[in-house]
Amino acid sequence: MPVINNYTDINEFLTASDIDIQMRFRDFVIFQWDDRKIYNCLNDIPYRNHFFEITFQQNGHPVKLDHYNFSGEGNKLFFVNPYRLQSCDADGTYSVNGFTILFTPEFLHTASMGHYKQQEVPLSNYFSNPEIVLTEKATAGFTELFKKMSEEYQQEDNSFSRSIIQHYLQIVFLLAQKYAEPEPVTGPVANRPQEIYNRFMNLVQQYSRQQSGVRFYADKMHLTTKHLSSTIKTISGMTALQIIHNARIHHAKSLLRQTSSTISEIADSLHFENPDYFSAFFKKHAGINPLKYRQS
Repeated sequence: MPVINNYTDINEFLTASDIDIQMRFRDFVIFQWDDRKIYNCLNDIPYRNHFFEITFQQNGHPVKLDHYNFSGEGNKLFFVNPYRLQSCDADGTYSVNGFTILFTPEFLHTASMGHYKQQEVPLSNYFSNPEIVLTEKATAGFTELFKKMSEEYQQEDNSFSRSIIQHYLQIVFLLAQKYAEPEPVTGPVANRPQEIYNRFMNLVQQYSRQQSGVRFYADKMHLTTKHLSSTIKTISGMTALQIIHNARIHHAKSLLRQTSSTISEIADSLHFENPDYFSAFFKKHAGINPLKYRQS
């Protein structure tokens, strides 16, 4: 089985990363990289966080997220969902500048400014490139916004801080959506089919390494497989099974790129019957066999 660390608790991750910061809220933390004397890459072992991450980078270090590689150069914003595979190279010294926010879904659900709708924020994008490249003007705006959020987080005697930070976070989402989607989005911001799709994508991100059948997800959502499949097809243009298959290929690519696990170990970790079936499945959906993909 591939060696991967899983962090279900924010404080557990901070401790493992040698990030010495006092958590004010159990479900939210913000820290500035400039203040950190050490940025620990967790001994080169890939890891998955079971919570959200937003990183505002002005100068960073090379990282891998799923099967994407990022150089650490330039002004960027990263929106990372739970369960995405991350790693970085512990060798080398890098000048790191920017902010990172870690928070649980509950922190969003308890926001004071209306009901949280996941499709309104970039965090609803579970498998795609998490990076937003920022202009100088956008960088200046985010710098000011993250500084204000950090300053508010440190106001321990202010009982309004949690609500204020939640509002700042909503502004981060809105600005990120502005720069990620220049054209205005029209139509209703929420409806039942969209909610079903969002919930399904969340479950696929969480369980597709172990579960490949549509019925599992339909049962989780208390829906019939027919209703789930037709709803997903209407929203995305893809069947539910296609999305599950794509997610499994996504996880396989991540393991091929970020671990040295054998094909047999990866097949086993993704609950395929045998390595040959996994290789055939991978080639059918990725257009290349797993070994050639790893070498590419």
